[in-house]
Amino acid sequence: MQTIQAMVNPRLLSKANRLFTGTLEGRIIEVLQNARRAGATKVEITNHDGHVTVRDNGEGIDDFSRLLDLGGSGWEETLESSEDPAGVGLFCLAPREVTIRSKGQIATIGGDGWTGAPVEIQNDPEPALGTLLRFQDEEWTSAAVDRNAVFSGMDVTVDGKPCPKMPFISDQASSHPELGCRIEVRESQDLNPWHNSCKRGSYHSDNVLVNFHGQVVAFDCHPVSEHHLHFLVDMTGEPTGIRMMLPARTRLVEDEAFEELKSALELGAFRYLERRGHHRLPYKEYLRAKELGINLPEAKPTFSVGLLSGGDPPDPVEVVMPKDFPLAKCYRFDPNFKDGEENDEANVHLLAALGKFDKPFIPVAIHGRYDGYSWAKLPTIGKVNVSVGKELYSGWLWAGTLTCVDLITITAHASDGRVSSSKVCMAKAPQPPDKAPNWADDHVLVTAEAQERLCASEIWYHLGGWSDEGDTYDTQEWGFQQELDHFWMQLIGPDEQLRQSILDALQRIEQKWKFVKVFPNGKVRIRFNDGSVKNIPPAKSHH
Repeated sequence: MQTIQAMVNPRLLSKANRLFTGTLEGRIIEVLQNARRAGATKVEITNHDGHVTVRDNGEGIDDFSRLLDLGGSGWEETLESSEDPAGVGLFCLAPREVTIRSKGQIATIGGDGWTGAPVEIQNDPEPALGTLLRFQDEEWTSAAVDRNAVFSGMDVTVDGKPCPKMPFISDQASSHPELGCRIEVRESQDLNPWHNSCKRGSYHSDNVLVNFHGQVVAFDCHPVSEHHLHFLVDMTGEPTGIRMMLPARTRLVEDEAFEELKSALELGAFRYLERRGHHRLPYKEYLRAKELGINLPEAKPTFSVGLLSGGDPPDPVEVVMPKDFPLAKCYRFDPNFKDGEENDEANVHLLAALGKFDKPFIPVAIHGRYDGYSWAKLPTIGKVNVSVGKELYSGWLWAGTLTCVDLITITAHASDGRVSSSKVCMAKAPQPPDKAPNWADDHVLVTAEAQERLCASEIWYHLGGWSDEGDTYDTQEWGFQQELDHFWMQLIGPDEQLRQSILDALQRIEQKWKFVKVFPNGKVRIRFNDGSVKNIPPAKSHH
């Protein structure tokens, strides 16, 4: 039987000076982590003449041959099981020339020394405590070092200036010895600026931060729907299966331990919400908490008053709920009503916003994800009727048809037997049975009262509103206002626009006038209230 066996080709060593050069941050992380693993509590970083010197007070290096053992970390078995060091070590500094001093020995690695050439080890005439590294590099500034030192547990200085140092989690964190970590759940506003600096993306992304003794790895995981929750995972040094992907060590390996971590995050989220005492979780997540033995209260009632969402402007007419009005007396719209039509939801909203009733008629929108909670079981609105009177004027406006009639009545039937009916000044036109092509997709009905009661944008909402593929919002709004003004003028009479234009021009006359007379030759005579008269002849041509 033929077999195969894994091996590392010797050619890999010849490429070592190109494998781990990485970024400045990568070099800082690797050097600080090596110092910490060696038991260091203090690290001093200095910059001078284009060189960086890193001195720590760790146990030092017993066997210099381990420095060039690519992949062989040389750490004790307990540290291997808790941190899984990659064995990159000094190779993060290749191909720079690096001088190492520790325990009375000194060596300088550079050039071919990184790719297999012998490196001489000498006695150090000035023995250093711990370990000292000196190499050529761009400046290691406080700004570059602080983020990777703040949660390391070590006292780190850069050119004599102390780096910030603080605990990654508080005493509120829960212990998970099976994963070798402690987990704390926090609201986004309770993170400190150093936590936020560890995120890869925007302020709201990467809600899980895993602290590997100073090196923080971030990723997205939302085990519950309250997305403002963040999870701080602090590795304790106990044996763990949680591993970072090599060689960059900037992501977690998505293996069985990773799935166990996500399960622990879910449990932590539910326990946090249980302690907090309130939440807005969908009903299925509420049931999931019960499966895990956590008895949450029902979610806070989550609803919006009215059925139409504003979202991007313009906004629809607002439905106002009286102060302290109980949710139990509100209504939900039934989109599955068998005899319903597309415009029913809009008309129920307009009925509530524009109608007059003996007792409040308040429709609310509740997302289906909350079905199952007691507060979501409201009476529903099914059948909706729109009746209209005589048509006064109709025309194409913006992206649909606007029709003025002398009367509009909307009637809504609810499952509890209530019938709510009222005259209104605007409605969406019922869909004609044959859907004739002369009916626009957006057909809005108004009465003359709408001119005074509604602002232009509230009518615009139902005629297509703003398009992000056109001009600016302000330009489009102005254009719609002009079209709507023309519509109202045409409704009143064909000469109304001319009359209005003349009156607009006369507004510029400061003195109170009694009458204005315009002659065919262009002469204008104005008689004022005080009896005086002003004659304005046409301007003389200069040609």
